[in-house]
Amino acid sequence: MKKLQMPRKKHLVGFETELFLLEDNGAISSRADDFLEAGNKLRLKYPIHKEYTHNMVEIASVANFRVRKGAWSWLETIEKLIELGKRMDIRLFPYGTYFGNHIPTARQDDYYRMCESVLGPAKYAMSTGRVAGFHFHYCLPYGVFDSKKRLLRQLFRSKYKEDFLNLYNIMIAMDPAVTNFMESSPFLDGMHHVKDSRIMIYRDMRLRGNADYVGLYSDYSLFGGLPRYAAGLSDVIMLTEHRYATWKELVTERCPVYEDIVGERHPLQFNWGPLRINKVGTFEYRGLDMNLPSHIVGTSLLMKYLMKRIREEHLEVRPSDIGIREPFKVEGNYLYVPPFSYVNDVLQARSAIEGMDDPLVYRYSKAFAAACLKSVPHKRDPGVDRIKRILSTRKTKSDEILDRAKKLGWEKGDRLSEEMARDLALEAAEELEDEVERMMRRELLIDIPSG
Repeated sequence: MKKLQMPRKKHLVGFETELFLLEDNGAISSRADDFLEAGNKLRLKYPIHKEYTHNMVEIASVANFRVRKGAWSWLETIEKLIELGKRMDIRLFPYGTYFGNHIPTARQDDYYRMCESVLGPAKYAMSTGRVAGFHFHYCLPYGVFDSKKRLLRQLFRSKYKEDFLNLYNIMIAMDPAVTNFMESSPFLDGMHHVKDSRIMIYRDMRLRGNADYVGLYSDYSLFGGLPRYAAGLSDVIMLTEHRYATWKELVTERCPVYEDIVGERHPLQFNWGPLRINKVGTFEYRGLDMNLPSHIVGTSLLMKYLMKRIREEHLEVRPSDIGIREPFKVEGNYLYVPPFSYVNDVLQARSAIEGMDDPLVYRYSKAFAAACLKSVPHKRDPGVDRIKRILSTRKTKSDEILDRAKKLGWEKGDRLSEEMARDLALEAAEELEDEVERMMRRELLIDIPSG
């Protein structure tokens, strides 16, 4: 009798990256359409797409079997786009927010008009058009996703269902740590108030004090907030259905002319929060600032190998008060994380405001990295080196940007001059170009097959 083979576990990852465009003088460029037209004539491993505004492009990739060395191919794509940009007098800007002032010019697609009508045109444009993010994709466990309907299956007694829930919950728990490692948006319109401006203006948060930050989804947490932990697949399935039905009601009430747009879109697409299940069958973690390749690879390595560890050691992610004192502690087959209220209401805000300067966030990020690195093969890797450097210096990219601004003469509380903003932006473009060149010569640990 032929031995029955169990489906092989896959730990595939993919990247989606958003990049601002600069003119040669360091100012924001609105020539995305020209850049896209020229870029789509190149033979790129990953396609480039338009974004909501004319100052940004997206490089798309999800976890799949077709591109074995995902990060390397992504770097190769960026390298070609850098070369293209130089021929067009355009530079690529790698961070979460531009340093100086700029007013985004929005596209007129009906989909974007619908979102503006529900959330507020000015608020939508000044939030979505001023932030660039990195989206991390990780393949769903075998059997939980119906590829024909492109929806989660309702499973009852299945170890794959348990895998799904543990991975879903760990991606919520890791949010304050991974956003901390990736933060790169300390300036917004030339002012510094928090280390991660993207979280403040794009999520559902409200910050009162030195600056009033009211996030795009502050009145609509269902669509833009960090989701709660799930106890069963039904929690995630019903949340998707509720979110879709609620959006349909809002569109019917405020802009019925766009009802057909809702009908044409997949229900899973009406979630713009930090974590969603993608219609292509992946976890899509969307909560991060854009950053340099070493930050992207390093943070992705942590996420990939912790999830690999959870699946291979059959760890149950357990929210508990133990997770406040000893976050990411493994005891038996339990991996302890803090209760959702602590992650959402305490750590999320502290991570955005102070980053590594906050002792709770630093301890949490350090514990998260330690739990992840236990499963990472013992090799030198530019991504691992970057994570270790952040922990040893307690300086994220936001801290480095602030230090550089101070050397140029900026003082805390002042508005960054346009000249300084442009100089810093051009330095950032050069950092990206230099790092891509260096990393293209390395074998990246994240590209090595791990089952």
